[in-house]
Amino acid sequence: MRRPIIITAALGLVLGVPGVAGADPDVPDSRIDESVRPLHTARYVHDIDPAKFVQPLESEETSGGQVTVRISADVLFDFDQATLTGAARDRIARLAPRLRGSTGTIEVSGHSDGLGEPGYNQALSARRAEAVKAELARVLGGTSASRIQAKGLGETRPVAPNEKGGKDDPEGRAKNRRVEITFQKG
Repeated sequence: MRRPIIITAALGLVLGVPGVAGADPDVPDSRIDESVRPLHTARYVHDIDPAKFVQPLESEETSGGQVTVRISADVLFDFDQATLTGAARDRIARLAPRLRGSTGTIEVSGHSDGLGEPGYNQALSARRAEAVKAELARVLGGTSASRIQAKGLGETRPVAPNEKGGKDDPEGRAKNRRVEITFQKG
């Protein structure tokens, strides 16, 4: 019965895990290789730049008076679904006041990555665009709702390669799964 405790204590000493076998992250220990100290110790967290690891889930581009808000489909929908998540509804509600003051048509376009059959991706992107349109119409109400158009573009307009060096690129594919809302500033 003592064997698991000894193994845990030994691992704690080797890895420098706080609270295990007396390992203290603030006291240097010659038995601990500082280069492999766990990242969760407060001393090292400030060295991590989250921007290197986190892809923006929303971005905005403005050209003249036209604004395009690009939202990751991974934020709006569960995998392979076209039903908005609660977080998606909140995000759309926060965007709505800007759309009320816009002029002209509000365009909602759905996009997919290159995995799967093009026809399936086209249909999924169209259902997702329609889901965003319906939520915008619900939130905006009145005459603003009648100005919303939705279209699915599938994988036809990627913003990043789906592959790198002939291999799958999950980062690029994630950028391609998106919904864009384009409108004219009022």
